[in-house]
Amino acid sequence: FSKEPDARFIIHAGDLINNAHNDREWHEWFSAAGWMNGMVPAVPLPGNHEYRRHLLSDTTDPSTNLSVQWRPQFTLPQNGIPKLPETNYFFDYQGARFIILNSNLLLEEQAVWLEDVLKRNPQTWTIVSFHHPVFSTAGERDNKRLRELWKPLFDTYKVDLVLQGHDHTYARGIAGGLSKNQMAGVNKLEPTAGTVYVVSVSGGKMYDLNKDSWKKYNATMSRSAENTQLFQVIRIEGHTLKYHAYTTAGNLYDAFDLHKAKTKSKPNTFREMKPSTEERHHDNTVPKY
Repeated sequence: FSKEPDARFIIHAGDLINNAHNDREWHEWFSAAGWMNGMVPAVPLPGNHEYRRHLLSDTTDPSTNLSVQWRPQFTLPQNGIPKLPETNYFFDYQGARFIILNSNLLLEEQAVWLEDVLKRNPQTWTIVSFHHPVFSTAGERDNKRLRELWKPLFDTYKVDLVLQGHDHTYARGIAGGLSKNQMAGVNKLEPTAGTVYVVSVSGGKMYDLNKDSWKKYNATMSRSAENTQLFQVIRIEGHTLKYHAYTTAGNLYDAFDLHKAKTKSKPNTFREMKPSTEERHHDNTVPKY
C-alpha cells in the first residue's frame, strides 16, 4: 500500500492462512490488512491451505472442503463453473481481463470454462492467477495435470501474464520462444516473447529453490530468489504492462515491460530491466538480512 497507494485492487494468490477453518488465523489476516481492506478491494483465490476436512462435512476428503469462512467473508463474482462459486471467476477492468482459477480441484471442468472465457475475451490484456504453478520451483514438485490442461490454452489464446504461488520461492520467466542470449543484456527486446510466468511468496515460510526445474519444460527461469519475501506492483499503461517486484524492505528486485502487439496475430515484445546496484541483490543469490 505504501509503494502503490492508488492501486485499484490487490490479488492474493492463495494460502492466505494456514488452517482452513481456523477463525483465529482469519482474524489475524484481516487485522494485518486492517483498514486497507476497507479502501482497496481484495481479489483472493484459494490455495491448498484454504481446504481441509471439517467436522460438519459429509466427506473425509480434505481437498473438497473449502474454508467455512471463505464465502461469508468475501463477495466475489459467481461467473465461474457452478461447482466452484467465488473461487473460480473473472472480471474485466479498463482493458484487461483477470481470470481467477481454482487449482485445487475440477481442473478439467475449469479448462472448458477457461477456453470459453479466453475465446470471448475482447480486452487488450489477459492476466491469469491461481495457486499451484505451471512450472514448479521447489524440490521435485510437479503439477503435471494442471500444465497439460491449462498451458495449451494460455499458448493458444496468448495469455500475457500468469501469477502463481505455493512453492515459497520466487521465479520469473517465459516458456519457449527465447533466443539464446535473450537475457544477456539490459533493456533487451525479445520479439518472440510469449506468456510470462511468475511464482512468488510474500509470507515468511520458505523452501529451497530448484534452479534447474524449468529446463525440462523448455522454459527459461530468468530471475529467481529464495528466502526472500516479495510483492508485485503491476501497472498497465495503454499497450505497455509494467511489472515490478519488491522486497518487503521496499527494494526493487525484478522488473520488466511487456509491449502489446497492435494485432493479436503478432507476438508481444519483452523488455527486461535490471534494477540499479543500490536496488537489487546479485542475480539468483540468497539475500542476506
